[in-house]
Amino acid sequence: MTNIVSKRASKIEPSITLSLNTKANALKEAGEDVVALAAGEPDFDTPEIIRNAGIRAINEGKTRYTPAAGIAPLRKAVAEEYSRILGVDYGWKETVISHGAKHSIFNALFVLTDPGDEVMITTPYWVSYPEMIKLVGAVPNIVELSVDDGFRLTVDRLKAEVEKSKPKAIMLNTPNNPAGTVYSPSDMEAIARFLLDEGIALISDEIYEYLVYGGYEHHSPVKLVPELKDSCVVVTGVSKSYAMTGWRVGYALASEQVAYRMGAYQAHATGCPNAISQWAAIEAVKNGADARDMMKASFEKRRDMFNTRLAKVPGITYPEPGGAFYFFADVSGLYDKCGVSGSGEFCEKLLAEGGLLLIPGGPFGCDNMVRFSFAASEETLNAALDRFDAFVRNYV
Repeated sequence: MTNIVSKRASKIEPSITLSLNTKANALKEAGEDVVALAAGEPDFDTPEIIRNAGIRAINEGKTRYTPAAGIAPLRKAVAEEYSRILGVDYGWKETVISHGAKHSIFNALFVLTDPGDEVMITTPYWVSYPEMIKLVGAVPNIVELSVDDGFRLTVDRLKAEVEKSKPKAIMLNTPNNPAGTVYSPSDMEAIARFLLDEGIALISDEIYEYLVYGGYEHHSPVKLVPELKDSCVVVTGVSKSYAMTGWRVGYALASEQVAYRMGAYQAHATGCPNAISQWAAIEAVKNGADARDMMKASFEKRRDMFNTRLAKVPGITYPEPGGAFYFFADVSGLYDKCGVSGSGEFCEKLLAEGGLLLIPGGPFGCDNMVRFSFAASEETLNAALDRFDAFVRNYV
């Protein structure tokens, strides 16, 4: 049989997080006794006021194509809100609405890089980063960070890496998926000023911006260094903070030149974002703060409970997450005892023997780690921790 698949496509694998979440749901539907902490999405329903805005859009016939870069009312609402949050003026033509933050990141990579350009990412990275970089023809330049430092990039480390090979762009995700890393304002400002001085573009993935806990605060690099605006694409959206993952609305803020090109590319690649979702997203941006804060408070309570219990499990270490809704734990000290050689095999054994599904750290660039999501009910989290603790103690 003739193989007509391109070399580029043959190197791309499905998202491990989406694949394992699908597997967990299939096992549950088949009646298997499985607890899954795989999902990277809130377990809450979309707030009622947002759902009602979507229903109104349907009833009012707002179901046709929209401009490729999004409807003007949503672009204006995003520009107004983030001009206030970031302390930097963004006009509505400097915002682009896309099919989720992932789509915004891909658009930014396409517009900012040419084939062969290097894009720096740090471990642990979101699983899609390297694949998206390769899809646009650029080259991932992966910088390995240490769990001992909380997976934080320092400006000194950044300088050293740039001296070896200067990238066209760098991608930073904070609060980080999967480690929950949050940067101090001084560290983020130092990184931002170095990138500005070096003329290195920044894609700042801030999708978990509102989900910070325990005294941690999120600091956007553009807020700390406003001059960075022209060489930075800020990416965020409504998925995580407003429990709107399936609505597929993300947005990017950038200079008008970059935003124009992102919109132009999107027009040919995918067309416009979902019309109904865009009208619902206006309600989230303008009036969703109370519901957002309620969900954040629940996540923080779960994080604290999870942290208390996970700290008692022997043989593992992890950085305390300052944001997002994950714990990223080093379980490599158990590999020999369990008879496994990596995070994938560890998670397979845990599922087979303990009935618990976690995400292996290998696809995040850290094969010594596994990811727990605490975007689940306290009952589910306690059941998962019971199973994990019993599994580990069986081998230590």
